[in-house]
Amino acid sequence: MNYIKGLVAAAVVAAISFTSCSTNSKETDSNKVAEEANKDKFNSAENENDAKFVAETVAGNYAEIQLAQLAIQKSTNTMVKEVAGSLEKEHSKLLKELQSFADKKAISVPVEPQESARKKMEKLTEETDTKVFNKDWCKEMADQHENAIKEFESRFEKTEDPDLKNWISETLPHLRMHLDQVKACDENIRQENK
Repeated sequence: MNYIKGLVAAAVVAAISFTSCSTNSKETDSNKVAEEANKDKFNSAENENDAKFVAETVAGNYAEIQLAQLAIQKSTNTMVKEVAGSLEKEHSKLLKELQSFADKKAISVPVEPQESARKKMEKLTEETDTKVFNKDWCKEMADQHENAIKEFESRFEKTEDPDLKNWISETLPHLRMHLDQVKACDENIRQENK
């Protein structure tokens, strides 16, 4: 009888431990944690949308920095490495600015890229053909910058926060320049691969 009670007690402890572990693992995605924290903090849809934009932009900068570092490490193309080095430097600067802005506005931000960006990075990491890597990397960076520019322009039109508007207007020209660099790099790669 004591043996059965011991087994039941052990099963209950194991179930509680498993449940608490699985709950904690769900909370380890800092993007989700930041999103939930911002929903709880901000009482207007406008402020919540600004916070969401800031948090997603932080995550996007983490992704672009990591993608740039991957290209520096993996590519054999001089132009890809130069563009990647420039993007790493610029997005690290933007990330610091945005983290400072978020602190000032009490916005919770993630400490990693979003899951979708991590999956794209994994795919690029696994690519063994450097020509394919260079082409795919340029396409991914162009897509990310085009999407970021659209998001920035949209948030600029919608936000009522003058500080955020100012940061966006100062940052947009840099994003457009990055897009031009990536497109030039892509064109160079296409010419080399002919």
